[in-house]
Amino acid sequence: MPKIITVTSGKGGVGKSSLSTGLSRAFVSLGQKVLLIELDVGLRGVDVMLGLTDRVVYDLGDVLTGRCYPEKAILPGEDGKPDYLAAPGTTGEDLSTAALQELVTRLSKRYDHILIDTPAGLSFGVMNLLPVTDLALIVATPDPVSIRAGGKVAYLLEQQGFHRYGLLINRVSKAGIRKSSIRDLDDVMDGVGAPLKGVIIEETAFRLALEQGLPPDEKGAAWQALCCIARRLNGQRVPLSIRRI
Repeated sequence: MPKIITVTSGKGGVGKSSLSTGLSRAFVSLGQKVLLIELDVGLRGVDVMLGLTDRVVYDLGDVLTGRCYPEKAILPGEDGKPDYLAAPGTTGEDLSTAALQELVTRLSKRYDHILIDTPAGLSFGVMNLLPVTDLALIVATPDPVSIRAGGKVAYLLEQQGFHRYGLLINRVSKAGIRKSSIRDLDDVMDGVGAPLKGVIIEETAFRLALEQGLPPDEKGAAWQALCCIARRLNGQRVPLSIRRI
């Protein structure tokens, strides 16, 4: 069971932060203690998705620079939410790789899972965290630009000798699944070159819930897919069953 999970993507706009938030909630729904760390400096958004915008006082930058202890910056989870450590709100914050790795390692003793929502692209993020990462999840959507960008991330991980990564295909249309366009998903897997960990349906209700900081609809297809992914990552045998979505 991977404890420290880094969520990444080769480009922005693929729903990476939404999946980080949703997957964190899914782990919590299984009775696990979860911390979600956001690394997108200056572009904080997970606080909105968790409905915690007005509660962020200290952030990751404060912790790494010694301005406060982690306990003061981490917002405790409640009502099905994970604990949350916000990204710095300003772009001038310089995050130390060594300090971040040490912090994540220390905090991992307190949690079943730590999910780290990294910035899109290949800037500060997934590559800096490889020494402490158990699993890297590459988020891609079924379009050529996203596939190529995801493939670049997988290639760079391999170049670093890191092989523990998987693919989440996001924003797949229900219409496409009903038409049995499984070949399209195969193309995504082949293009990215990563083992498939899950497929998440494009669902307006799921997106709107996150935008309003509300819990997802437990009967929704996106939430059900995330719960299946969480159980799969916990070592349970859960079929992908894409055709039944």
